[in-house]
Amino acid sequence: MIHYSCDRCKRVLDPEQELRYVVKLEIYAAMEPLECDEQEADRDHLTEIQEILERLEDGDDEAMADDIYQKRRYDLCAECYRQYIKNPIGREAPAHLGFSQN
Repeated sequence: MIHYSCDRCKRVLDPEQELRYVVKLEIYAAMEPLECDEQEADRDHLTEIQEILERLEDGDDEAMADDIYQKRRYDLCAECYRQYIKNPIGREAPAHLGFSQN
């Protein structure tokens, strides 16, 4: 039997007794296309891409690969799922001040 635990609070999850929520994240570098001039039009983009892929295969640029693309998966219990949905990027909530109506 596969054992699951919440990746946020580390509580063991029983898949037969409770729901387990799976959060999948895909993170990639987004770049806007540059304006093309005549010199840019003459570049061989396929060769440049091939060179980048070869460097990545060599393993020297593993850190660069993580900066460009990552895929992650997390298991959450019901309580951690509710907290995640309320604030998925972990931004601190502004303090709410209570003022009287007078």
